[in-house]
Amino acid sequence: VECAYSDISGVHVRSTSQTASTQLTLKTLEEKTPLVRCHRQYLVSIKAISEIKLLENGLAEIITKTGFEIPVSRRYLKVLKEMLGISH
Repeated sequence: VECAYSDISGVHVRSTSQTASTQLTLKTLEEKTPLVRCHRQYLVSIKAISEIKLLENGLAEIITKTGFEIPVSRRYLKVLKEMLGISH
């Protein structure tokens, strides 16, 4: 699993080859899987991260190994950087 995200139609889990809907909440997925919260609506697999782009206003964006773009909020950026061993 590359990431999980929520939108108006529900919660979706994305792998490298497909996306599927689930009845589980992001909170449940965060607690029961190795996915890490990076945004109010997104969880990401640390193993799927290719790069983190720093944007303006202290925001960032994760690019996964398949090229999927995932927003990172200021709130979760510091924790994510610590998990990845990035000091700046």
